[in-house]
Parts: sequence; C-alpha cells; structure tokens
Amino acid sequence: MAMATRLPSHLPYLRAVVSGDCEILHDAQATSFRTYLARWSDIDLQTPGAIVLPRSEEDCVKIVQWATRLSIPFVPRSGGRSRWSTIGREGIILDLSHYAGVRVDAERQTATLIGGVRTKEVGRRLAESGLFTALGNGNSVGAIPYFLNGGNSITSALIGYGADQILSARIVTAAGELIEVSEENHPDLLFALRGAGQFFGLVTQLTIRAHPLSLLRKQQGLVWIGGFVFPLTRAAEVVTVAKQIADDPEHLTVGLAMIIKPPPNRIPSIIISVRYLGDEDPELVFKALHELEPVAKMGSDVPIQDAGDINDALGAEGGFKRLGQVGLRDFNTEGFMQSIRIWEKLVDECPDAINSSFNLMWSSRPVKPPAWDSAMAVHDIRFWQFNIIWHTDPQNREKVDAYNDECIAFVRGPDESQYIDFQNATRSGPIQYRYPGEARLAKLRELKEEWDPQGVFTGQLLD
Repeated sequence: MAMATRLPSHLPYLRAVVSGDCEILHDAQATSFRTYLARWSDIDLQTPGAIVLPRSEEDCVKIVQWATRLSIPFVPRSGGRSRWSTIGREGIILDLSHYAGVRVDAERQTATLIGGVRTKEVGRRLAESGLFTALGNGNSVGAIPYFLNGGNSITSALIGYGADQILSARIVTAAGELIEVSEENHPDLLFALRGAGQFFGLVTQLTIRAHPLSLLRKQQGLVWIGGFVFPLTRAAEVVTVAKQIADDPEHLTVGLAMIIKPPPNRIPSIIISVRYLGDEDPELVFKALHELEPVAKMGSDVPIQDAGDINDALGAEGGFKRLGQVGLRDFNTEGFMQSIRIWEKLVDECPDAINSSFNLMWSSRPVKPPAWDSAMAVHDIRFWQFNIIWHTDPQNREKVDAYNDECIAFVRGPDESQYIDFQNATRSGPIQYRYPGEARLAKLRELKEEWDPQGVFTGQLLD
C-alpha cells in the first residue's frame, strides 16, 4: 500500500524526463485509461497506478531508468495477450502501442520489428516485398513477444520457429542501458532471447530473418486452409483418419483435431482444421476426410499474410481466456478420446465455457532446426495438446482450470521423469540438444543472474 501511495508523487518527475508526446494515464476512471487497460484475457487483471505510452526508443530507456532508480515495478504490454502484462496500483504498465512499426530490407531479406507492432502488420509489410516469416495465427498478437517466446507457426517445418528467425535485438537492460545483441555482441544473451527473451530486458527492436514467398504453395505465397466438420459421436473414426494424415510426411500439413461447439447451432462437433503448404490438389491430400462424408466442409487458397484472419473472433478482448499446452511424443488418440469426455464435463457443468475447445495439433513434418542452439527447446516436438479455454463467469474460474489441468495431465502421461517445463507450456520427453534438460535451465539462470539479478523485468529464473 505504501508503494501505491507514493507512486503518484513520482509521476511528475517521469513527466519531466520523457518527451512531450509520451502519454501518462493515471485516472483509472477515464475512458482512455480503460481502453488501454483492456486485454485479451481478464484472468488476474489488475488496475495499475499509471499506463505510460512512449512514442520512441529514447522514452522507453528513460522510463526504465526512472522505474529502476525509484524501485517502481512495471510490466511491458505489446499485443495484450500475455497474462503477465498486468500490475496493481503500486506499478505501471509500459504500453508500446504508440511505439510500433516494421522496417523491411528486401535485399537482405530481413525485417526490423519495432516496439508494439502486431503480427498482422508484420505479415502484410513483408508480403509487399515478396517475403514472409514465421508468424502465429493471431493477428493482434504482439510480434516481438511472439518471437521471443518461441513462435510456433504453420511454416515451422519449412523455416523453423519464430525464435529461430531472430538475428539481433536492441534491448534496455535492468541497468537502464540500451545495448545491441547479436552473434558478435553478447552472443550468450542472444541465446536467451531466442525463446526466453521476455525474462532479460525490454526488447525495443528485433531484427528477424525473412523468406521469399516463392517457398509457399504454387510459388505464390499461398496456404490452403480447410475444415471438415463431423458429429462428435464419430470422433473415433475421424481421429483415426486425422492421425494417418498427420503421420504422412509426403504432404506438408498442419492441423487441429478440435473438440468444440461451433456457432451458430452449438452442436458438439469434431472439426479437422487443416493448413496445407504443398502444391498438390487438396482434394487428393485430404481424400480420406472427404470419404468420411462430413456434415460440412470448406477450403480455399489464402495469402500467407491473411492466414490468421479466420481466427479474428478468438482475438476479442475480455472474458476469462487461457491456453493449455503440452508437447507430445506422438498423436495421442487415447488422450484425444479422453479429452472429449473431460471437455463434455466442462461445458456441461460450466455453460459459460461454451467457446472453449480441446485440440490436438500436429505438423506432418518435423520443425526445421536452426544452425544454432538457443533457449527454444521443442524442435523435436510436432504434436501438441492445445486447449483454448474461454469462459465468462468468474465463479467458475477454479472449476474450468481444473478440467483443463485434468486434460493436460492425462495426455502428458504419468512418467514425471520425462516432464520438461518451459516458458509457455510443458512437454513430455527428454531434450536432445547441446544444453539438454537441466543444463539448459542452468545456463538461463546464470544469464538471469548476470543481466537481471533483482528481477526488474520478472522473477522467472531467479527462484
């Protein structure tokens, strides 16, 4: 409480050191404050003492220096998807919405991401130059945190994860210094940024690798997006066919076997949602699904930069949302059938969770490994349990989480010796890299002690 009461007295000093166009919002009842406070999920949402919106890298540096000098806690916000981007009255949100952009170097096939730029804008700007990169399916996701956190995408088998595209960064450290990070400057910190970067400082700019659109479907920068809808009662036969497609490396497919009640009729269904990056006729690639005679099906070629548009409804702000994820060793059909039973209990006992779905995700080919090692530790995983939890009644928080946890625990399996936890999810099975298991974690802990020993940016890796 003492911290909360003294924060207002320090805001005039902040106002004096930042530029005139840097906004400092401190009236929690104001419309502008509430607008910038809104996030993708209301889970654990707090009201900060102030929301600060810089418009330049210089202001970002000054804000971090001000906060660290006065021991004012803060959290950065980019796309607003992270459940960590919230803080109480004792601290501030450093909102990068107004400091955002992307610079494309078509000749070098790179892009420099600036501040709070969103993934949709990055994809659009790259496409204008005949390029693409690893980008997720959520258009409103902050691009820099997407890459720092690993960055799974439909193109992972072709070009690797988002973290594998990182070439260099500009970062404000806990000491308030702006430094360049690359293979030549602070290579150990670059190791950490590639997969765990949000733990080590405020990344103001990130330079990433881009790739020619000609690598994609028909050399036209396309991806085929399709969906096949079946009654949930046919799940056993449908998932058997989905597993055959997932285990066929001849055709590069990325898919989700979804347990869901889709609008408008809200009939319990299994949807096989697929992305196809090859050049063959999708009618032949997914012939087995067509032969099952789905109750509905759709599909078309889509420019890669528009591939996430289909998920825009999921990007809505508000509601209690979270993701439940675990990397799997194989296409766990037994786990999928058990997931159905758990999901049915969830939506039956918590009708407000009707938008929740339990999903088994696959890539038919392994992720392309990078030429270097990094904090990203899941290149050998091509199957995921990927649950989307979305409910509206706060009284059901614990119950909804319990069902999600029950599903994750079942598909993960009982052998705890095989468990690996990482920043956004978990996995089953050992890691086969230069920094396997505990050694990788130990390296990250050492780097945390070197660059942020007081936990200015997060307490992760210090406990």
